[in-house]
Amino acid sequence: MSVYPLLQCALDEGLSGEQLLAGTGLTEALLRDANRDIPFSHELIVVRNYLRLTRETVPGLRASTFYHYNSFGTLGAALVSHPTMLEACRFLARYVDLTFTPFRILMEEDGDLVSAHYMDCMDLGDCRSFYLMRDLAFIRNLSKEAGAEDWSELVDDMEIAMEAPADLAAVKTFFGWPLHFGAAETRVIARLTSLLKPLRLANPITLKIMQEQCDAQLLKRQQNPWSRQVENLLLSTHPMPDLGTVAERLHCAERTLRRRLQGESCTFQDLVTRVQQQRAVHHLRHTQLPIELIAEKLGYSETAAFAHAFKRWTGQTPSAFRIQSRQPDTGPATPA
Repeated sequence: MSVYPLLQCALDEGLSGEQLLAGTGLTEALLRDANRDIPFSHELIVVRNYLRLTRETVPGLRASTFYHYNSFGTLGAALVSHPTMLEACRFLARYVDLTFTPFRILMEEDGDLVSAHYMDCMDLGDCRSFYLMRDLAFIRNLSKEAGAEDWSELVDDMEIAMEAPADLAAVKTFFGWPLHFGAAETRVIARLTSLLKPLRLANPITLKIMQEQCDAQLLKRQQNPWSRQVENLLLSTHPMPDLGTVAERLHCAERTLRRRLQGESCTFQDLVTRVQQQRAVHHLRHTQLPIELIAEKLGYSETAAFAHAFKRWTGQTPSAFRIQSRQPDTGPATPA
């Protein structure tokens, strides 16, 4: 699903489809096969080819116009069938595994403010700016396609953890929302009242059917469906919920959830620790947040306790990891 819209984008620009897919063994016919899975490593090759071929000043924005809600199939139909953007965003965070974003999306609701944090969960190298622009633009495109009232006023601020592109004016015109580059972390911030305005495509019957199909797809796609669902809830909820809250959201008893996680060779605490580690790595690698604030965000009352835990996870202190992760890659080390 992710590569085909990019092929459409490239062809629309007059670029060569063969050059775009070079090095992957893919063809346009293969991309039309809905049952074919494409390794992410091949997708990265296609994106790098596109970045080399295109003359667009902000390639991620240009590509985003070819990623519509129906590019997500069942998930897309479910998103636009919600009664409000708030519920659509909550749904997207829960079922993010059915999208092709390389980021984790963490939803935070604090009084009248709602924010979506985009967390890096893999090293995208020179393709990161493309993916970040493309996926942020999807929020704008979804708002328009779902029929959000006053969609141009939906977002109060967009903080983006990357350098401003050369054609900043084009980006500001595209979004129409306040945005700031060079931020400590990537966040889309909106007011609850704006997200509660009705969507014109809302349809409760379609939503029920699509959600059942999304649940089935999620179970089929995930090797360990219960642990993955718990992990997604832990990542997409702040503050991090306890076992009882997670069990309630998954419509089962705590004892049942413990048993199902045990069947997948993990515990609830294992998943809490994994999510804390993912968040810690993200903040240290991609934000300028002080280590003390990162520790607080992860629920540690003392920075020393966080530092001890992080060293146990990675073998490095948080400060050493931050320094090393931001050094340019000089290639594989010579074996001793």
